Amino acid sequence: MKVLVIGVTGFIGSAVAAALTEAGHDVYALRRPGGRATGYHTVPGDLADPTSLERAAAGFDRVVHTGAPLGEELDLAGVDALLAAGSPLIYTTGAAVLGSGSQESEPDPHPVVAWRAEVERRVRAAGGWVVRPGMLYGEGGGSVPTMLAAKAAERGTGVHVGEPGVRWPVVHVADLADLYVAVVERAEPGTVWHGMSETVRLDDLARTLGGGTAASWPLEEATAELGPIAGLYVLDQDIAADRTRRLLGWAPKHTSVLAHLEAEPPSPAR
Repeated sequence: MKVLVIGVTGFIGSAVAAALTEAGHDVYALRRPGGRATGYHTVPGDLADPTSLERAAAGFDRVVHTGAPLGEELDLAGVDALLAAGSPLIYTTGAAVLGSGSQESEPDPHPVVAWRAEVERRVRAAGGWVVRPGMLYGEGGGSVPTMLAAKAAERGTGVHVGEPGVRWPVVHVADLADLYVAVVERAEPGTVWHGMSETVRLDDLARTLGGGTAASWPLEEATAELGPIAGLYVLDQDIAADRTRRLLGWAPKHTSVLAHLEAEPPSPAR
């Protein structure tokens, strides 16, 4: 297929573009004015300029949106423009859209990502697909492990926000990229797909990154430094991808984030 990937220079998008190319698809990249080279055919467009997106997305067999959220106004205007182009759209949200929920929950997003439930609704109503990844790790990156590694280096111990016991779904970026290929090739229109290989306690993750010790970072202090996004770190989420595995044949190869991060800790400077 001829596939446009939005966010191809990002952590998810770069892995997805490579996996699609390896699977034999013809990958194009959205490139904003002044954006860096991608190594793929490029199409001009800018998520910060929704009016540019309808023209950019026209004529593709699939459009895969892995770009970072820019806020309610731009994200909603952007998804409307992409859908107006008429090319089938695969949109990335995340487990946070479920709030403190499970795989059976209806969207109940934290206020910091509240509008993403409406983004999902619009995409599905148009026959598109939604992918909800868990916390990302692998290839030396992932914003959460990287931030926690930096905190561990700063404080001399692992750090988790709030009380211990909070669980998060997680996924290696290479496994997630394989999921996008499966959605491009096999998923029924109008569907949501969870992308997580396991669930991990954040205090266990902090302890691994802290060399065996961990301490609580009070939510109030974390919020003062990180802003409202700190509230995401206290959402307890028991979310799996059983349906994704069963219906799409998705089989993640990386099944222990703790073992991976112990062997290959992310660089705090990344």
